[in-house]
Amino acid sequence: MIQLKKGVYWVGAVDWDIKNFHGYVTHRGTSYNSYLLVSDKVALVDTVKAPFYETMLRHVKEVIEPDKIDYIIANHGEPDHSGSLVKISEAAPYAEIVATERGKNILTKYYGPLEITTTKEKPELDLGGKTLHFVPVPMAHWPDSMVTYIPEDRLLLSNDAFGQHLASTGRFDDEVDKDVLMHETTAYYANILMPLNSSVGRALKALEGTPIEMIAPSHGVIWRSNLEDILKKYVGWVEGRTQPKVVIAYDSMWHSTEIMTHAIAEGITSTGTELKVFNLTQNHRSDAITEILDCKAILIGSPTLNNTVFPTVAAFLAYLRGLRPANKIGAAYGSFGWGGGAKKYVEKELKDTGVELIDNDLEFGFRPTDEEWRKCYEFGRMIGERVKQS
Repeated sequence: MIQLKKGVYWVGAVDWDIKNFHGYVTHRGTSYNSYLLVSDKVALVDTVKAPFYETMLRHVKEVIEPDKIDYIIANHGEPDHSGSLVKISEAAPYAEIVATERGKNILTKYYGPLEITTTKEKPELDLGGKTLHFVPVPMAHWPDSMVTYIPEDRLLLSNDAFGQHLASTGRFDDEVDKDVLMHETTAYYANILMPLNSSVGRALKALEGTPIEMIAPSHGVIWRSNLEDILKKYVGWVEGRTQPKVVIAYDSMWHSTEIMTHAIAEGITSTGTELKVFNLTQNHRSDAITEILDCKAILIGSPTLNNTVFPTVAAFLAYLRGLRPANKIGAAYGSFGWGGGAKKYVEKELKDTGVELIDNDLEFGFRPTDEEWRKCYEFGRMIGERVKQS
């Protein structure tokens, strides 16, 4: 149990062991943040993933007996937030559950018949000294999502927005390494919220002008010292702002595409342009996506296997397409044996993703010759210069 403000407590749980979440690698674990608000009346905002119920219950009991809870607020119905809802409602039998209308539908679909009051019926709650304003933010990141704002404390319980998958001993942003925090915040946005830019933008607009001193998300640490930094980051991500950076994601079968990749990389770096390279067998796709969030150019390399793309590259492209990165240029390249196909496949996927394609003829049979190596290098130089100018 940690106190955020007078009468506001973190009663969640830290998951040090989880290493995969929503299809991306969570290298540093996560937390499931539940908040207890104690005034004349008592509210619990969100619960925790089901296996961590006892941890949450223990933290609640450090402040108050659970049967004293008057309201359980479900900002979001996804099981990492609602997994302990049924058990805590049994421990708090007089508590009224509050969710959006879509949230009610989702929660009853997951957990069976539950008595739930919707925010249409109660758009706010008065706890006596603390007021809870419910602001729906549909598709940021599920259709049922909402945030809870407490004006007396200038505290925003922001659900998935501003979160990170980060297990830590510190509960606040100024208690953890800032570089690690910003990296994990970027990874979270890139791998979960990037395709929802317009919805996140509407959520930011809805909160415009609201005085906020603290942001308490559903995952990771609570923002109390670097609010301006994280708000600026979110505005930039929503607007699709890019940096002069290139990301190459590739795989190779007999090192031919690898040789091409290294030649392109040398050409890019010769221009002084920032570059990140990810071999998709050696690196998880979500780490590449984290770098793609603010890059200007994406290059995808693949050998041809059975007249089509290499499996690891196909999986990466499927993941990338779902995330729909904005304002990118890109290109495909690769190698083949007796017949090609991978380059054409990659180009179609990039185009369907919304990436502006750069034409090239970098698809070579077997091992690249010195002349073909030079073509790759010059292509890299061209990309590097173009990205710098943009």
